[in-house]
Amino acid sequence: MENRQKWTDLIPDTGLRIAEVYDQGDEQYSPGIFAVLKKGSSEKAQDNFSGKTSFGKVSQFEDGDDVPTIERFKTYTTKVIYRNYGGAVEVTKNLIEDRDFESELEEMKDMSRSVNYSMDESGSQMFNGGFATTVAVNGYDMTWYGDQKPQFSTIHPTVVPGGSTQSNASSTGLAFGHDNLETARLALIRQRTDNGLAMGMAGKLTIVTAEHNSKLGREILGSELQPQNGNNAVNVFKGSMDLVTSVFLDTVNLGSNTAWFVLNTSMAKLYQVSRQEKRLESDVNIRNKVVTYTVDARWANCSKEWKGTWGSKGDNAAYSS
Repeated sequence: MENRQKWTDLIPDTGLRIAEVYDQGDEQYSPGIFAVLKKGSSEKAQDNFSGKTSFGKVSQFEDGDDVPTIERFKTYTTKVIYRNYGGAVEVTKNLIEDRDFESELEEMKDMSRSVNYSMDESGSQMFNGGFATTVAVNGYDMTWYGDQKPQFSTIHPTVVPGGSTQSNASSTGLAFGHDNLETARLALIRQRTDNGLAMGMAGKLTIVTAEHNSKLGREILGSELQPQNGNNAVNVFKGSMDLVTSVFLDTVNLGSNTAWFVLNTSMAKLYQVSRQEKRLESDVNIRNKVVTYTVDARWANCSKEWKGTWGSKGDNAAYSS
């Protein structure tokens, strides 16, 4: 039988100390994934996301004729289910009363920090798993866009009858470098809506890659002249893009040292959606006087659209999916 009486709060400073170490965990590690993923929130157990194309171009017509009909189409639906993440630590009554629970306090701080860490790690799997449709990626579930293709695919279908497939991935595994960055930039800005219209690409582009490529990325974006040759050509990329690197994208952390991505972060629809923010709770078992402290949260990593993103495996190998 359990009792929700917070007897620990009656012992001076116990609840305060738990809250303090919980906050310290936040201070020691703050999630950085929102540099590339949008942050969302929800109050439902499951969400269905969809969109629509813009209306097609207007057409010229002769005086006296009917105004031509234009049409728009509903895009694919993405179904998002939120997953639980958390941890717990148990402390006996005697440890609390004797003020000898420093190790448990440290564990509480670590659990608070671990939730933030897991938010970063899980969000990074949108890139690590982006060349396949596998749901479980390195221990986290991903929700991919509803067209049944990888996030980074050479054959994205369209809902528009008679429309052509599109690609937002390198079919030759272009390696990360100055010249190939221009190929990626052009591929990104030339993406079209499902009904074949040019897309507005306002906003600064962002390169996303493993920490392994951090030095090369800074050279490409920071050099006055082209960094990979000696012809004194002006480096047109200087200051024109942002660079985000993460150790969670490195091979050592089950990512890829060669893969790289370019996003228009204003337009890309990669999300980490929170159903429940990180929460600290406690309960006491009245019979054995053991207090259990828990930290838990609910979120989902999801893609609501592939457009505004582009990716390459960077391995110089053929890719088609």
